[in-house]
Amino acid sequence: MRNTFRAATCVLACLFFAFVLVRTRLSGQEVTAAINGLISDPSGAAVAGAKVTAKDLDRGTVYPTTSAGDGAYSLQRLPIGRYEVRVENPGFQSSVQSNIVLELNQTAKVDFQLKVGNVNQTVEVTTAAPVLQTEQTQLSTVIDSHAIVSIPLETRNYNQLALLTPGAVTTSPASFNYPQTTFNSGRPYINGNREQATYYLLDGLENIEFVDNNVAFSPNVDAIQEFNVITQNPSAEFGQFLGGVISVSTKSGTNQFHGGLFEFIRNDKLNANEWGSNLT
Repeated sequence: MRNTFRAATCVLACLFFAFVLVRTRLSGQEVTAAINGLISDPSGAAVAGAKVTAKDLDRGTVYPTTSAGDGAYSLQRLPIGRYEVRVENPGFQSSVQSNIVLELNQTAKVDFQLKVGNVNQTVEVTTAAPVLQTEQTQLSTVIDSHAIVSIPLETRNYNQLALLTPGAVTTSPASFNYPQTTFNSGRPYINGNREQATYYLLDGLENIEFVDNNVAFSPNVDAIQEFNVITQNPSAEFGQFLGGVISVSTKSGTNQFHGGLFEFIRNDKLNANEWGSNLT
């Protein structure tokens, strides 16, 4: 009897932890990107079974797939960054499109029209048309790492840069002078909604506190790769808030050594002299 009770307890404990882990995975929002497109022959007919590979130029990772019967292919959950997409199929020349830059929450449409020839021959498209995003209707602005580290931030509060996006305002500019971890630090009003209506994400997980919907954790600005401010028509995965969505993606490793070092200090002895200090 005791062994049966112990076994039942172990089973229930395993089920509980499995449920918690599954719920944690499902609660995450998408913080990657995708590439979709159509593959056709010179006559415009669909090419089925073509081999498609997307290579991450920064990390060296290769993501493979094949085109369906209608010539469509889809590469989902790609880390943001620079990509090279190659298409190969017997009886056709290989086709390559390089320097495709994927941003946060972006779905890029990259089509290929193959030319008849040997698969060992390669056609490289170097002046491709701008990558279109026709699968989504949301309006958003991406703030990349160059802007984050180049624009002066008094308290290294990345949230201050959200005010650069159309529709984002604040009634208290001075509140952004507090670090983001401070309770009274500023948050933008997006399209007339209150600051509590803004939804914050960090690497796909909710980054909000239950009290006043404050930002729970603010990463160092040097650790942020980019963040996306969605101001209109967010997809259903962001449907629990009326205001905007601010989704932050932190940096990951690459094939090159890189790093950063900084010192942040505020001391009134180092401040510039004020006119009032010289009064007698």
